[in-house]
Amino acid sequence: MKNREFGNKLLKTLFKNKEVISVNIVGSFFEKQSIEKIGDLDIVVVCKKISKKIFNSLSIQLLKINNLKLIKQKIIINSTFGPIKITKKNHLPIHLMIYDVKSHTEHVITSPFTCYDWERSNWNLGLKLKEIFPVKGLQFNDFIKARRNSKEYLKELQKKGISIRGYFFKRKNVYLKKRYISIDDRNRGEFVYHIVNFLIINLHKFLIGENIKIPEREFVKLFLKITNNDKKLLNKYLFLKKQKKESAKFYSQNIILFGKIFINKYEKFIENYSKNLTNITFVRHQKTKLNKTNIFLGSRSDPDIIKANYKRDIKKKYDLIITSNLKRSISTSKYFHYKKKISTELLNEIDYGKAEGLNYKLLKKKYPQIIKKWSNGKDVKFPGGENTNDVKKRVIKFIKFLNKYKNKKNILIITHSFFLRVIIGLQLKFNLAEIHKLKIQHLKEYNFIKSKNRFLTNFNRNDIKDFYKQIYD
Repeated sequence: MKNREFGNKLLKTLFKNKEVISVNIVGSFFEKQSIEKIGDLDIVVVCKKISKKIFNSLSIQLLKINNLKLIKQKIIINSTFGPIKITKKNHLPIHLMIYDVKSHTEHVITSPFTCYDWERSNWNLGLKLKEIFPVKGLQFNDFIKARRNSKEYLKELQKKGISIRGYFFKRKNVYLKKRYISIDDRNRGEFVYHIVNFLIINLHKFLIGENIKIPEREFVKLFLKITNNDKKLLNKYLFLKKQKKESAKFYSQNIILFGKIFINKYEKFIENYSKNLTNITFVRHQKTKLNKTNIFLGSRSDPDIIKANYKRDIKKKYDLIITSNLKRSISTSKYFHYKKKISTELLNEIDYGKAEGLNYKLLKKKYPQIIKKWSNGKDVKFPGGENTNDVKKRVIKFIKFLNKYKNKKNILIITHSFFLRVIIGLQLKFNLAEIHKLKIQHLKEYNFIKSKNRFLTNFNRNDIKDFYKQIYD
């Protein structure tokens, strides 16, 4: 039986369950020429809810395929979360990972590397994973904070084991429990290969800003870049790769040492990369009395900020603060330590024109054509003022404006809610007609990074989740 035929059978079998909204075959399954050459098969299932009954039912459905004798191997189920391999002669292990919508979303937040890789799969029934909740691209933060980062891998190598998680059911409650398991020499070799392989794959995706498979030539090139042209280490990796391909039963006893050396070089590379980044923090100015009135407060009004008990980080000092030309933005700078301060009109709030000072009810009464055009998804200008596209142009100009200050390590930008909605919407690829739904808090930090030719979000992933919910819920 051909891979595609068999894969479609698996998808249809699992999708029969009424609780299932998404089934995705992920990994390299369809790149293999025959089913016999597959080490294991990764399937991600997302359900409306999770229970012991649903969990067991899906496993049983898969095992029933054995009775059809579609393939030579016998299916066995690995229902853990983690890079553990089950190896059994004449058996096909299926790595069955089951989530509900909530737990899948949490998995994206904690394990963006894994989930970003899954999003490349085009083999699914029901919703694609990124339709449920997308990774929205890799961030520099992920290399430090995400699960399965280099530091976590190093800990596991030192313990000579692998951390896995599995479901634990108690009455109607569902829990995920983490535990360490010891592994034999063969699995240890496979694990080291997995570590090196995916650390490079993830870095490549981040550096090019695309979720594509890295060509072999580019892989080698990046390996040497990370390791300072260590060709001996590369040869060890290539030998390891050959062993993996040939399903070697034994790996070198020095395999752990190889993994540690690579990770240390990898972390040094990440550290050096960070030194060439400009860290950019955006905040919305402190509240004014007019912010509480639900009126259109734009660039034509300039009220004073109200006093706040804002606890600033006395250790944090910005090389540069850039504010808008408006008083409420300039005055907010007093809450921060900085070496230099400048202002630019590029950061100003949207110009509401003749709508300045009106509330929504009055705007609808005075300018009903604006509301009508909005409801049709049109980006209409405020009378005598700006529209979203005008602010977008200013955002793009401002990002270019930042090139003047590439020698600055830490920059704070104090701006306004609409400007922030646009820049966040652009970076997270939201429909700009929907960004009015985004809630931008006063004095909350929104972090970005800038390298030579890239400007990227560097958010807390929970903030991305909140923004996503605000747009699509």
